Amino acid sequence: MRMGVELLANEPVRLRLGSFFESWLALPTGALRRSLGRDEYHLAITIGQGRRLAATGRTYICQIDAEGAGLGVNQARAAVLTPADLTPCLPVFLGLRTNVFLDLPSLVAGVRLRLLRGDQSPVEIPLSPTLAEQVLPGRFLIDLGSWPGEGGCTPPEDGSPAPGAGPGPPVEGSPG
Repeated sequence: MRMGVELLANEPVRLRLGSFFESWLALPTGALRRSLGRDEYHLAITIGQGRRLAATGRTYICQIDAEGAGLGVNQARAAVLTPADLTPCLPVFLGLRTNVFLDLPSLVAGVRLRLLRGDQSPVEIPLSPTLAEQVLPGRFLIDLGSWPGEGGCTPPEDGSPAPGAGPGPPVEGSPG
């Protein structure tokens, strides 16, 4: 399976010189190889509502205001999907480090996610405080839930969420 994640702006986001995002996909066993995405903005620019701010699997350096130059919309490049060998119902997480959103309320208000799988249509999900955890200022762990593996993932019959579908494991140094 191939997978990736894109961060989309909920409303226009003003970025300044030096704004950045680092994002990566992780399993309970560690980060997925080649999933690291780095987005750097080397100028002051506004990313419009619904446009990509960042994505996994590649590096993007923005040095031109595409809208101002008449070349198209301002947004980061699309995610490059990362190969992942997932077992059924394995929880998947998105790690995020940025200097744009420093606390959880601003991240939740500012972005939503687009989940990408090579064999399925993209799925957009809003962020919520139950899915995302702030580890440090500008550092977050986001629970993407369980992505079906080869055998599929069926929620338990008692109505409880599938394994890994909750707010994620405690992060080292956090209460709980």
